[in-house]
Amino acid sequence: MKMRLTIIGLLLFSATSFAQKSISKSGIEIQTKPLHCNVPSEGYEADLIQLTITNTTNQVKVVNYSFELYYDNNCATCGHDEYLYTQTLQPNQTLQGVCLDRNNMGLTIFDHMPAHLTKTQLTDFNIKSVTVQ
Repeated sequence: MKMRLTIIGLLLFSATSFAQKSISKSGIEIQTKPLHCNVPSEGYEADLIQLTITNTTNQVKVVNYSFELYYDNNCATCGHDEYLYTQTLQPNQTLQGVCLDRNNMGLTIFDHMPAHLTKTQLTDFNIKSVTVQ
């Protein structure tokens, strides 16, 4: 029984531990964390990965990046240019992804919906090709 609980604990930890990543480059900090969205008025419930991008400098910065997203262990975005994003940050500005934000694309990553709606789930992701100007 103890071994079974340990295995279950490790599986749960591994399923959520990849969700927190950070990148620091040229005065830009990118952090990720899980975000649960439940918006009944829109009929929407899903788990996302939230990006927080912070400009720690006193200069305007333009950040370019892309996502490598693995759903059910298959890369769904590899080789697809539509997953390239550009964010412009004013001095000391922070951008943060929110649920159902249709104005700031690239600040959230879809993880999964409730199991009765879809079985597809994010199994890993990478933030790639980060450039700061």
